[in-house]
Amino acid sequence: MTAETDILPARSKLSAALPRLPWLILPTLVFIVVAFGWPLLYLVRMSFNEHPAGGIYVEAWSLKNYLVVLTEPNMLAVIGKTIYISLVTAIVTVVAAFFFAQYVWLREGRNRIILLAIAIGPMLISEVSVIIGWRMFFPSNGLLSYALMSTGLADQKVNLLGTELAAIVGLSYISVSYCFFSILSVLNGIDRNLLTASADLGASPARTFFTVLLPLAKGGIAAAFTQAFVFTMGIYATTNALGPDSLWTMPYEIQLQMLTRRNWPMAAAIAVVLIAIIAVAAMGIQWLRHRKGSSHV
Repeated sequence: MTAETDILPARSKLSAALPRLPWLILPTLVFIVVAFGWPLLYLVRMSFNEHPAGGIYVEAWSLKNYLVVLTEPNMLAVIGKTIYISLVTAIVTVVAAFFFAQYVWLREGRNRIILLAIAIGPMLISEVSVIIGWRMFFPSNGLLSYALMSTGLADQKVNLLGTELAAIVGLSYISVSYCFFSILSVLNGIDRNLLTASADLGASPARTFFTVLLPLAKGGIAAAFTQAFVFTMGIYATTNALGPDSLWTMPYEIQLQMLTRRNWPMAAAIAVVLIAIIAVAAMGIQWLRHRKGSSHV
């Protein structure tokens, strides 16, 4: 009887606190609506306006900008190139982040702390500094060319600056730390004894990796892939500074329409299509992740 009477006040206090929860998150909701919702609505509204000769925009309700973005061959090529670069970068980044996260996950003590400090490094460097660093690494008189010639791997200077490879490396460097910590957070929830048990039952290291570790870590891999893909889709400076002049992406086209051609409605339409692609990709990745059921760790 005493235990029951003690539980009742606790339940009444919990019930009294629950109605107050919406009020606690109200300031956050207001901030999200003001800082993100209203600008997004204004962006969508701008995309339906028209661009007059010699002006910036005139108010209208026209689908002309979307028809250009979704039907013009040059625009479709820009969209395809953006998706291609983002997919390749996301794959490269997730693979590198996963194996590094697995290595750190299996370490203990001081070595683990040192590796975590190394992983944080790229997050502490600004995008401008990253661009300058890679621009000193990739040209014919850069560190890479010097290293290849010094080791005899190349007979002449190698210039990789202004290539898609340089752009992908730069983009991967910027997003790899975020992917690393997303994957490591999931790996930390996996019991290492499962790997030992798999080996004791006769599974090879490769089979243990593909049948035990990967299925348990797929949540972190999906989150990291989504993060890298979304992050890369919106980056402009790194792609423009390290990639070739022919590498036109949607962010580059947005700044071109916005600042150079002063066509704000077209820039807004491209931005809305970019947001839509990112949203569809994120939902598609989550659907693929849960299609066969989720793994619990």
